[in-house]
Amino acid sequence: MRVLFTAVPIHGHLLPVLPLAEAAAAAGDDVAFAVPESLTGLVGGLPVLPAGPGVDELLAENDRRTGGADMNSGFEPVAELFAGTLVDTSFDAALRRAREFGAEVVVADEYDTIGPMVAATLGVPLIRHAVGLPVSPPELGPAMEARLAPRYAARGLARPARLALVDLWPPALHGPEWVPAEDRLAIRPRAYTGTEPFDLPAPAGFRVLVTLGTVLLEAGPLDALVDAVAALDNVDVLATVPAGLPRSLADARANVRFVGFVPIAQLLDAGVSVVLAAGGAGTVLAALSRGVPMVLWPKGAEKPQNAERVVAAGAGIAIDDPARAAEAVAEVLGDPSYRLHAERVAGQIAQAPDPAAVWAALRPRIGAART
Repeated sequence: MRVLFTAVPIHGHLLPVLPLAEAAAAAGDDVAFAVPESLTGLVGGLPVLPAGPGVDELLAENDRRTGGADMNSGFEPVAELFAGTLVDTSFDAALRRAREFGAEVVVADEYDTIGPMVAATLGVPLIRHAVGLPVSPPELGPAMEARLAPRYAARGLARPARLALVDLWPPALHGPEWVPAEDRLAIRPRAYTGTEPFDLPAPAGFRVLVTLGTVLLEAGPLDALVDAVAALDNVDVLATVPAGLPRSLADARANVRFVGFVPIAQLLDAGVSVVLAAGGAGTVLAALSRGVPMVLWPKGAEKPQNAERVVAAGAGIAIDDPARAAEAVAEVLGDPSYRLHAERVAGQIAQAPDPAAVWAALRPRIGAART
């Protein structure tokens, strides 16, 4: 079976889908990703069918369309990126690649708009793969729909129904009113490990990992968080500088180390006691899968909703100002209940089926849908 995987061309959307793609390939199916060529290095040797521009070009075009609106301060520019700019710049190339590949089923990240449109055009089954909580913030779904509806109509397409929803999020991180969808298949998330080891020395004290993900390219907030936490006693700070952020990795402080992009699994395995982050889905799931509590400064997109769920689970603290970071980190380090609650979430994550079992459960559904 030829399985095409698609995702919003951002690390945090592609990487959560990768374990299922690897499981499909291990089961003997032909697997390929229709994503920009710039993401080839992330998929661990799986075939990439280059489709559409990379994230830098996408963001530049989105800025042009939205007048430079801040992606981290509202849902409208995010909706334009996902449902307007991405479709207009990438769909035709993705469809051409899908036809050349002979795609028989499409697996698309839940925010991705290209994969469903390809599935609708080809008349093949569609599987959705959650990245974060159900599309959030709540206003984002309608804003995306307002942009998608005319694009489907212009192509004479009907919105495809999904065959299943593969969901990474454990029950403890869903909201109190959450009811699992009938087509939901739980899957155990896996923190990205990469292919090359990165040498990280053991921490001299409590190691605090500071990361704002791969999209928030602002040196000021990152430095403010690092400076606040580095002033604490017996704390070792490990901070990530994403590609595209013009900040030196050098730092004169003995208890501070800046690194470039390092797979999150390798960072967490380097003796991390607390994660201080913006609250992206990948970082949240990776940290809590290891029972590491969090301090979250949520900024943009779905991050406030993610932070709300981490706090409700008792696994961390949310702050509204980097100046509160030191106080919050000290509280998490000093109160063992945060780690206990994080370990409870880790237990739920560990109980979810692994990607191989999920793919085995999906194959009969796909077969039935194709007959």
